[in-house]
Amino acid sequence: KYADIKWTKNGEPWDPKSDGKSKFNGFVIRKYDAQDAGMYVGQIFINKDGESYKCEVEVEIVTLEGSVKLSIANAKTLTKKQKAGKPLTIKCDADIDNLKLKDPKSPDNINWYRVFADGDDQLLESNDNISIEKGIGTYLLTINNPTAA
Repeated sequence: KYADIKWTKNGEPWDPKSDGKSKFNGFVIRKYDAQDAGMYVGQIFINKDGESYKCEVEVEIVTLEGSVKLSIANAKTLTKKQKAGKPLTIKCDADIDNLKLKDPKSPDNINWYRVFADGDDQLLESNDNISIEKGIGTYLLTINNPTAA
């Protein structure tokens, strides 16, 4: 054995295996909860061929309480009777607060879905009858040729 790995969590010695975490030269948190938040420091000591090495890594895991506020900006217009065959646009404004997203500026963080009566949903994509415009904070869904229900 050439390497020894030691962990601390919030400055205290910590053993991932005894805490129920998967371990393979490190650890994996599979079911994260608030108790997992903290500062983790891993130290790896390597002794090989009379040489000694040390590597240290710090990982901070935080719990964020974020929110997403969605509103239909043209809701008043949509509550009025609409004409079949005339394009119908739904404008959704999204305000994303304190969420860690892979790319916070990506308009692809929000998508449009068609929801069926049984609760199933289907991701919508632009086609001949539907156009989708995504911008940071404003999302438009236009049904180009709606038919009467």
